[in-house]
Amino acid sequence: MTAEPRTSQAWLSPSTPAAARQVHQAPLQSGDKGLAARYQAAERPVQRPFGAAPVSAYPPGRPPQPSQVFAAVGALPPTVWPVVVLTVIFGPLAVISAANRANKAAKMGLPGTSYWMAFGITTAASFALGCALYAVGGMLVGLASL
Repeated sequence: MTAEPRTSQAWLSPSTPAAARQVHQAPLQSGDKGLAARYQAAERPVQRPFGAAPVSAYPPGRPPQPSQVFAAVGALPPTVWPVVVLTVIFGPLAVISAANRANKAAKMGLPGTSYWMAFGITTAASFALGCALYAVGGMLVGLASL
């Protein structure tokens, strides 16, 4: 099997746009038929030789985006303990870590509530501990001034 060289006439395009219009222009039909009459009749669909047309594997609409595809079977879900540690250290800024881990879990088909629960419980515990330390510190300062 030999390949046709790229310099053959089949590969070359017309040299000018005017030549392209002449080469590719459809011949005009004579008669009193208008454009609407010529293009109104549609061809009947041809029966497929092997049955019905193939059906898409995706649900109706658009195919899934790469962000909607589930993770591999052996992939482990994100852990919860970094959300707890980051919440203790950085407080409300740990919401970024909780959101990222919840989104990753959702992409794997798992619920993301455990990450939000860890964030909420740790935030509440940190706040309660801070209030308790403030109260104890205030009492100690009050006792020391007596």
